[in-house]
Amino acid sequence: VLFRSEARSRRDSSMYVGIQLVKRGEAQAFVSAGNTGAVLATALVVLGRLRGVERPALGALLPLPKGATLLLDAGANAENRASHLVQFARVGAAYMRAVVGVEAPTVGLLNIGEEPTKGTPTTIEAHAALAESGLRFVGNLEGRDVFAHGADVVVTDGFTGNVTRSEEHTSELQ
Repeated sequence: VLFRSEARSRRDSSMYVGIQLVKRGEAQAFVSAGNTGAVLATALVVLGRLRGVERPALGALLPLPKGATLLLDAGANAENRASHLVQFARVGAAYMRAVVGVEAPTVGLLNIGEEPTKGTPTTIEAHAALAESGLRFVGNLEGRDVFAHGADVVVTDGFTGNVTRSEEHTSELQ
């Protein structure tokens, strides 16, 4: 809430100006080394949400030897409903088709086990919804599967995604 009120009141900030340029079509993207929450809040104020998407997600495109994997959510939402995870999967699949050029992207759900009945009530419900979504859902993935390119798009809550994304940097040290 604090970020949103700041986003509205600080119309001269570089974030607000940069995101306005994207909205007007004068820029194709906005990149910031600033506070992620402030960028997200400013983008919501200026750009709004995509129709049918209740919550924005942060995406991390992980370059892997077998091809890139898009991890959603990489830190915006600590808790989600199953419907949010399905929405992230749809947005991620569209991104992989349009931007990365993956013709028929696969989608996986990051979970504590591969079985459909494992995980929290939210991930169990999300698994069922993703299986019925019409997406190329490959099922649950464990953490090791993310970096083995278990799917083109991997969806999870922002807490788990942020921790998983951080693992990318530590794996180089091993």
